[in-house]
Amino acid sequence: MCVSYSIVYLVKIRMSHISQLILGETGCVSYLIYCNKKKEVAIIDSFEGFEEDILEEIKRIGYPSVKYVIDTHTHADRRSASSYFVNEFGVDGIVKSEMTKYKGKKIETKDGDVLKIGNTNIKVIFTPGHTYDHNCYLIDDDILLSGDCLFIGDVGRTDLGGDLKEKSDMLFDSLRILEKLPEKTKIYPNHVGAAHAIESEETFSTLKNEIKTNEALQIKDKEEFYTYMSEGWPSKPDNWEQIIEDNLNG
Repeated sequence: MCVSYSIVYLVKIRMSHISQLILGETGCVSYLIYCNKKKEVAIIDSFEGFEEDILEEIKRIGYPSVKYVIDTHTHADRRSASSYFVNEFGVDGIVKSEMTKYKGKKIETKDGDVLKIGNTNIKVIFTPGHTYDHNCYLIDDDILLSGDCLFIGDVGRTDLGGDLKEKSDMLFDSLRILEKLPEKTKIYPNHVGAAHAIESEETFSTLKNEIKTNEALQIKDKEEFYTYMSEGWPSKPDNWEQIIEDNLNG
């Protein structure tokens, strides 16, 4: 099905752009990174039920060649459409962290790896915590696709599978890594708005603003952070365990 979305276009250096697709009223976000000069595109965090939205955006930007299909992590609230796009466009597999347990075709990444779309660099930053296989993607050193690691005004929950304390400690350390990026870095997350209990209705932020206003980032003690991560979260998504299993099976 095709559901209306809003798009934010970010003009990038070296002829590259980003489309931010906010998928209907879900608050979930997919991204396209594309190069007009070399006619290449990467699809990041696509979701089942919104395949036509991605295809329509690929059509709108002139049918560039799909070079990469990328996931930030194994999702627990929505079923990924990445395997659909791998098959549709004949790429080698879904780009995922080497820590993934995904059983389908994949291209495994390590921290610090660099992917290229045209002349644009997409640097892999391994940021476990929300999940054990979470990557953020830094685009040309000034835009961060932060997945479910860092939201606008909050962070991603750590209680959807695994050991809560271990994942909380991982997320704490991952946030320290992100804090070292330049303050001007723009933050583009995988979820926005009230649908995900996020107070801000903004679609992007900056690292400087998050360091200043994000309560989770301001906690500098691991035990205090664990308390923050283990109390007061919304109810878990419906069927989250089955969704994880489905996403791991492809």
